[in-house]
Amino acid sequence: MKSQKPSGEKFNYIDIASIDNRQNKITDVKTIAVTDAPSRASRKVKFGDSLFSMVRPYLKNIAFVDEEYSNCIASTGFYVCSPNEALFPKYLFYLMVSDYVVQGLNKHMKGDNSPSINNEDITNFIFPLPPLAEQHRIVQKIESFFASFDQIEKMLT
Repeated sequence: MKSQKPSGEKFNYIDIASIDNRQNKITDVKTIAVTDAPSRASRKVKFGDSLFSMVRPYLKNIAFVDEEYSNCIASTGFYVCSPNEALFPKYLFYLMVSDYVVQGLNKHMKGDNSPSINNEDITNFIFPLPPLAEQHRIVQKIESFFASFDQIEKMLT
């Protein structure tokens, strides 16, 4: 993860409340004056990253960073999962939103008021990493299922 404090006059900020956890999308980016920046505003994000809320991970405040949200600053309440040459960005997102990862990381939660995990819980977690071609195939299959669900939903309305 890269840290970057906001600069200039204003910046676009993604906090936990910016995520729609039913759709796993960023929906409410806030534009904030740099002078009013919360101390937690320091996670640099870019297109292709996945944001994973470390606070109450069971709520699945997880989102893929689309191009329109590239270069925003996110809260330190997120772990910013950045793909590399071995990880297809959308595979990384679907992996992070999977029950395998969410339930696996929930086992590490600590605290009563705002149960959370820490960076090491994520970095030490064992993630399945198939070859890149298989990651692409998995993403295509998942997205074809979602397209089918969308068609069914349209037919029912």
